[in-house]
This record gives sequence, structure tokens and C-alpha cells, in this order.
Amino acid sequence: MILQEHIEAGFTLIELVAVILLLSILSVVALSRLGGMDVFEEKAYFDEVTNAFRYAQKLAQSTGCSVQVTTTSTSYKLLQGSDCTSTTYDRNVLNPANRTLVYENLTPPDGVTLSPDSTIVFTPQSTVTGLGGNTPYSAGSYSFTLYTNTGLVDVN
Repeated sequence: MILQEHIEAGFTLIELVAVILLLSILSVVALSRLGGMDVFEEKAYFDEVTNAFRYAQKLAQSTGCSVQVTTTSTSYKLLQGSDCTSTTYDRNVLNPANRTLVYENLTPPDGVTLSPDSTIVFTPQSTVTGLGGNTPYSAGSYSFTLYTNTGLVDVN
């Protein structure tokens, strides 16, 4: 007589419920650690501001024409003169991503401010005018230092 073994395949209901319960607990813990989008928006705005300062410095060096950066608590803007000898900054710097939009910031996230308010000029010689010395800037809880002798934007 040949005995056939009866092999059952699959999961029991208890095993499936246990796995679903564990996945539920893990997802609740993981999602609570991510927090809100505020942290990501604040960091993105900070990166946007530091990139604008760095772009202004590189544009001044590469074109030989000074670039003015004006900051307020809620905005920044990059301008150049109509020609390289002008000290009147009336021409918008175009965004390097598409060369059709003005390089200025979008609205900062709620509760995030940019400080200090300033009007500075990056020169083709890699210096910064309009500041009394090396100046820390902040956007929310992130900060960078702008060095006047070199135009270096150093993220802290």
C-alpha cells in the first residue's frame, strides 16, 4: 500500500492576521517619524536661496558684470545692470534652467523667513560689496555665511 502524504500549502488565517498587524504597526511608526512636509519645504527653500547666491557669484565672474542680490524676509531677487559699467541694476537675471523666467524666489514656506534684509553686489573679482563684513544669512533654521573678500557662500 502506497501512502500519500497530504501536504498543505499556504498561510493560515492567524499567520495572515499577524503579518497585517505587524505591517500596520510598522507603518504607523514610520509615518510618525517622517513628520510633516514643513521640514522638507524649509530645507528646499534654504537650498534655493543658497543656490541663488552661488549663481549670482558665478554669473558675475563668468560675464565680467556685477550682479546685485536683494533680500527681504520673504524674498530675494537677482539683477544686473544694462551694461557692465552701469551701477544701476535694472535688468532681471534669467533663471539658468530655462532662460525665460526671472530668477527670483517662489513664496517661502509658512513660518520661514530669510534674514538679514540686504542689498549686496557680487563683483567680477569675486568680492561682495554692501556688507560690513562676513555675514551669516538664515532661512528658517538653516544658515550660511557669505564671505565678503571671496564671495564664498559657506553652508554651516
